[in-house]
Amino acid sequence: MDDILMLLEWLRPEECFAHLNPDTRLMEDLHLSSCEGLGLVAMLESLYGRSFGWEWEINTLGDMLDYLAAQGVEVSP
Repeated sequence: MDDILMLLEWLRPEECFAHLNPDTRLMEDLHLSSCEGLGLVAMLESLYGRSFGWEWEINTLGDMLDYLAAQGVEVSP
């Protein structure tokens, strides 16, 4: 999850994301805009050097971690 937190801090350098956990909802709790969501996806794909299908519904950070794990990406919770 550290990678995701680092990317979120890059998207919004004025915010602190230290309080986030796997239950944090991306849209409701973080208020990610659609542009920020796309930016996060692009940065994750760039970071891991591959494209993902994103065929799952991803609502929380935990959903994102589970999806990445299912794609073979090792991400610590």
